[in-house]
Amino acid sequence: MMAKNVASRNILCAAAVVLAGFPTGNRSVSADELEACQPSPRVETPYPAVPSVIGEQLFNQMIAWIAMNTSYDLLATYNDPPTISFCQVGDVIAYEQSDLLVDAVLLAAFDREKRHIFLTYPWSPLNYFDQSVLLHELIHDVQLQNRDWECAGAPELEAYHLQDKWLYEHNIKHQFNWTMIRRLSACSDDSEAR
Repeated sequence: MMAKNVASRNILCAAAVVLAGFPTGNRSVSADELEACQPSPRVETPYPAVPSVIGEQLFNQMIAWIAMNTSYDLLATYNDPPTISFCQVGDVIAYEQSDLLVDAVLLAAFDREKRHIFLTYPWSPLNYFDQSVLLHELIHDVQLQNRDWECAGAPELEAYHLQDKWLYEHNIKHQFNWTMIRRLSACSDDSEAR
């Protein structure tokens, strides 16, 4: 449908340009009609929602797991999932109104304003650890849909605890740096509320 509308617009614009160049005695082409033929500003293609990338079954399993392991309302995330894209180590991504260099330590990131998840390749929906990384980011979306946090890092401790629980249930032991995670989650006295 969109391609047909674009083609129709291009044909009408071509006709308007021809008519503008050849006055026929009939009504002339107005400046507004010619202006409508100017190139449209570039529209960014939206990223797909999480379920369309990882599959409905895995998405539903993750949402159900979060529902059983938290007291959050998951309706908003389930009905309107965040979007998702992939990046690679060395990429620079537009993240929360700045540029972020994807280094080897960054497995994923969640852009709160855009409700967008970045996953770093290699990532596989068949790998339980990789699933836990996505689960962690989905938890952030759920957290932010349900409450305000004292600072940007505050939701991290809960998200890591839930990710660790997911891994434990799948017989995977991961050595999270809990000291660093607690430090990341602590809000200073002068931090902004989010």
